[in-house]
This record gives sequence, C-alpha cells and structure tokens, in this order.
Amino acid sequence: MSPSTSYFILMIGYRQQLAKTLYKMAIPYSIVTEKPVKTPPAGVDEVVIMPFAQIDKALNVNDLNSNGLKLKNTPSHVIAGTESGVFPAAVLRRIFNARRSSKALLNRCTDKMAMKEYLSDHDIPMAGFVTHRKGVTAESLVKKLGLPVVVKDRKNSGGRNVVIAKTVAELHPLLATQRLYEQYINAAEGSIESFIENGEIIFASITEYHTNKVANIVPAGYPPDEIKAIRSLNVQVIKSLNIKWGLTHLEYYRDKKATLFGEVALRPPGGYIMELIKCAYDFDPWEVFVKIELGLPVDKLPSEPVRACGAVLLHPGAGIVKAVSLPNKTDYPTLTKATIKVNKGDPIKPRDGVGESVGHCFFCAQQYSDVKDDIDRMCHHSPVQIESGDRLKS
Repeated sequence: MSPSTSYFILMIGYRQQLAKTLYKMAIPYSIVTEKPVKTPPAGVDEVVIMPFAQIDKALNVNDLNSNGLKLKNTPSHVIAGTESGVFPAAVLRRIFNARRSSKALLNRCTDKMAMKEYLSDHDIPMAGFVTHRKGVTAESLVKKLGLPVVVKDRKNSGGRNVVIAKTVAELHPLLATQRLYEQYINAAEGSIESFIENGEIIFASITEYHTNKVANIVPAGYPPDEIKAIRSLNVQVIKSLNIKWGLTHLEYYRDKKATLFGEVALRPPGGYIMELIKCAYDFDPWEVFVKIELGLPVDKLPSEPVRACGAVLLHPGAGIVKAVSLPNKTDYPTLTKATIKVNKGDPIKPRDGVGESVGHCFFCAQQYSDVKDDIDRMCHHSPVQIESGDRLKS
C-alpha cells in the first residue's frame, strides 16, 4: 500500500507486530498505552502514556483533553492492540466517530457475565455458571456447580485473576461483585481465530493448547469430527452475536461429551498465535487484521495450512534463575527460533497472565507429530530452571 493521508490510526495498547504492520503499510499512527514503550516503534507519530481508566468515562473531546489526552492528529480509525485496550478503544471510536461495532456487541465480547447470559439464551453449549448477585453464598454455588468452582473477574482475560476454589472454605473469601462463578470442566482447552468480513467468516484457524498458557500448536491435531464440531460452534457463536467484521478469538473446552464454549473476544489473540497462523498458512494475519479494521478489501485467504507450527512460552515459576540452556536444533529438530530474556541469578516474578513470560521458542515442520514431539520434550525439560523453594527462603 502506498502512503495514505486518508487514514490515521490510534492504537490503544501497544502491540509490536501491529505497529510494524502499520509502518509496513505506510499508514500513520499514534499509540496510547498505560506502560512506557522502551523504544518508540518506526513510523509512530506520538506515544501517549496514560491510565485507560481516564478514557473509559469520557463523553467528548473536552473530557479527553481535561484528562490529559490531547492528540496531535484526529484518528480516522481506533484499533485495540491489547485486551485491556478494547473498552477504551470503543469509547474513543464513539468520540471520534470512527468505525465501530455496536455497544451491545462490545459489552457481550468484553463482559463475561453479559456474554454467558446472552449466549446461553441462544443455546450455545457451555459450562454451568452463576453471575454474582445479592444473596449468593458459597454453599448455594457448590450446590449448583459442584466442586471445584472457577472464580473469574468479569472483565479480565489471559488467565488473569482466575481462581479455582476446591472447597467451600476456599470459596467463601472469593465472593465479590463483578465476579462470575463457573462449573469446573476437567478438559483440555483451545481456541479458534476467525476473520469476519460483511458478516461472513472468510478465514478460521483452530489452535491447540498443547499445555494451557504454555504451549500452542497451529493447526490443531484433532480428529476430523472434533474439528467439525469446533467450527460449527464458532459459526453458531458469531451468528448469535451478529458480528459483522473483525477478528475473533474464541476459546473452547474439549469435553468428552461435547465441545463447550469458553469465551470470545473481538481482538487479536496472545500466545504468539498470530505468528503461528502466519507460519502455518503463509499469509500475514496482522496485515489482514488492519485491512478488515479499515474496511479495505482482503484477498482470498487459504483454507488449508501448508505446515504445522508451535510456540512454547517460557515461565518456570517465581524464583531465582538457577540455570539457562539455550535450546538447539540437535535436541529439537523442528526448532526455528529461541529467545530467552533472563540469565542466571535473575529474579522471576509470579506469572499473572499469558502475556508474561521470560522467553519463547518457535517450532515448524511439515508434520504435526514432529512439532508436537519437540514441544512435549521442552514442556518436560524447561530451558530455564529456578532455585528450589528452600534455597529462596534462606
């Protein structure tokens, strides 16, 4: 794409690959982020650092200005780069009259309570759940949902603030407003990513969570019947929500009885899934994402992968790094890239979400089984080792 003055993008929440894509497409952009950006990305007009909470309640440009958001350029489009940027991006789209989805859709794709209630009314199969309300007790939750009970904050994702209460005693202190309580499903999870244009799914890719929050494989190595069931569930959810355009990230449970809906988000996924889609299908999903956000035409996308690709996110747990061994192709034949950001003696903080890791490794091969074998091996022998708990306390 040649440089264009008809577009100016405001990115809410910094996403490195999105910034690189905008620069590659010669589209000017600015970034609003809650955290400092170490090195401003190429092509960025300005980087504004401010709490998203100061955007969430704004009604007009004057409110934004008084809260410290004074942009040099008025955006034609606002794109959420991160999960936390979805709601403030919607507020800014309304204020700047940029392309936006309906308020109802936004609510159903960011608020787990609204999402579950709406989709359960549309016969989407899912685990039992209870939304917090006056009079809810730990005993009543256990009676309806059994044990364990999964406790979630209604507007968090990426595994943040999810607690599994195994007893009534553990559940008691977790009761609070803005929380959702779910039946525990003892089943593997995964996701399906879809590009939607004019209300139609133009591409869908199924991601296998080889190890939840640790390792992903694209495409998933499931039996054909299960692949069909996941795709059917995906279509049912997208049609029920009446999603007309965008990128969806839908998570599911591989229950023995049926494929169950987990949750859905209208944003790019984490866990390097976008990079795995690029590797497996030989097209740039970030570029397609930008084109769909801008309402630009998208070329026909592949329906079948050309290879299997995987990623392992490294995080051995909180502690002091005891040893680091950089993986190599002798030990992992399908390894294509290994990045480790810590050294011996470095402290590692507890992991609050999927996006927090101390390194990652990519794998690629023609055969799914070859990638899976290497990921199996790495998940059992982490390249980053930490000191034992006793050593840390001394």
